Amino acid sequence: HHYPLPVAMPSETALQDAIQATHASAIVYCASASKQGGTAFQVDDEGVAIAAKVAAQASKPEARLVVLSALAVDRPNSKSFQITNTIGGNYNGIMDAKRQGEEKVRQTMSNYIILRPGVLLSGKGSGNPQDLELNQGDTIGGGISRDELAQLVVAALQTSQKGITVEAYRKKTATKLQPEFVIPSGREATADTYVGLLNQVRPDENGQPLLL
Repeated sequence: HHYPLPVAMPSETALQDAIQATHASAIVYCASASKQGGTAFQVDDEGVAIAAKVAAQASKPEARLVVLSALAVDRPNSKSFQITNTIGGNYNGIMDAKRQGEEKVRQTMSNYIILRPGVLLSGKGSGNPQDLELNQGDTIGGGISRDELAQLVVAALQTSQKGITVEAYRKKTATKLQPEFVIPSGREATADTYVGLLNQVRPDENGQPLLL
C-alpha cells in the first residue's frame, strides 16, 4: 500500500507515521528544493538523511530507500555542478546538499539505491530499456525523460541489488561531464529490461560511490 497523503519534510515524525500506517517496505525519495518552500539543505540533505534513518529503523530487514539525486554531484569542478549549484534562492547550494544527502544515506544504511538522472527531457521516451544506459564514476551525463526515469525507479524496487549509486541517461545523449573524461568510460551497463540494467552495476565500495 502507498501512503496517499503529503508528508512534510524534513520531519522524522511525519515520515515515521506514514511508514507505520502502511507497513511500507520501501521509500522513494524524489523531493527536492523548490520555489514553493524548502531549501536545498532542508530537503536534499536533511530530508534525505531523515528518510535513511527512518528506512533503516522501519523494519527488519530495513526498508529499501530509493533516492533521486543528480549527475555530477561528485564533480564540483564540472560546469554542470557549478551552474546548478549557484542558481540561487531555495536552490542555492543544491549540488552540495545532494552530495551530503547521498553520503548520509551510505553512512546510515545498506539497502539503498541512489539514481543520478541526467537532464529531464520533455516528452516521453520510446519505452525501450535498450535506449538507456547506466554508468558509474560520475564522468558521463546526458538526458532522460520522466517516464524513463519512473521505469528505473520501479526497477529499483524490484532488483535484488542494493547499496548502489548509478548515473542514468539515454545512450544517444551521452556527454562527458569534464573535458578530460572519455567515452566510453568502461562502466556502461545496457540491457533489454529496466531491472536488467540495474542488475549489471557494481555496489558502492566502503561506503563510497565508484569513481574513476
